[in-house]
Amino acid sequence: MEWEEVNPEDPELYIAYCNYYFCTARREVISFEKQGSQGSYIVIRNPKTGELIAGLFFSDIYYDEEKIDLAFKYLDEGIKKYPDRLDMHFCKIHILGEVERYEVQKNAILDVLGISKEINNNWLWLDGEVIDDAFTFMMENIHNYIYHYFNNYISNGYMYIIEISQKIIEIYPELVFPYNNIAVVYYYQDNYQEAINYFKLAEEKNPTDTIVISNIASLLSITGDIDASLEYYEKLIQYGNEEEREYAEQQIRELKNEE
Repeated sequence: MEWEEVNPEDPELYIAYCNYYFCTARREVISFEKQGSQGSYIVIRNPKTGELIAGLFFSDIYYDEEKIDLAFKYLDEGIKKYPDRLDMHFCKIHILGEVERYEVQKNAILDVLGISKEINNNWLWLDGEVIDDAFTFMMENIHNYIYHYFNNYISNGYMYIIEISQKIIEIYPELVFPYNNIAVVYYYQDNYQEAINYFKLAEEKNPTDTIVISNIASLLSITGDIDASLEYYEKLIQYGNEEEREYAEQQIRELKNEE
């Protein structure tokens, strides 16, 4: 409060308020159960024999919603006044993930992408420090959240991946990875033709990307277009490293034996 009275417009003040309420919002409940429970736990054993003495202690983390909302209140005020402070944005995105508000988290990522275009990626970090190669730093962090949606079975995660990737394509159409992201989602959904379409869009941006070429070759094989698949494996031989060339040659032999 003294800090706020002396310098109420200090951007670090909003981060301090957010950190305070986020930390004090954290609650941990310890529960005790008998042997046979599953999950992460602490086992009480006899140190000499190793035998179970009593049971298992489990730790469950949850957050006080009222204090979490206060953390977001101050952080949102700071972002509104200092939209070029990328640390504030990623702090918000991180906390939204911790409290599993994934829909709001996705929207916060979309906000970062929109602002990135408006400010030409002239992002600042803690204490107003200029970020070197801020565009790459921003994209790497956003892609980490996309990987999280891929790997953690989050409800609507695939939809979030597509929406974020389409936003990236809208703003930065020359990037390869958002086309890949969408293609992989369609692949996981067994929509192979749409996956091929997006992989080919990625190929247009980088015709020598061997991961894209290999994925297209594999999907064409799955869909029965053997001739086209063989053409892409030939491309993999042309552009790939030694391991990729060996893999492509093996796939070509197998596909020709099937014909």
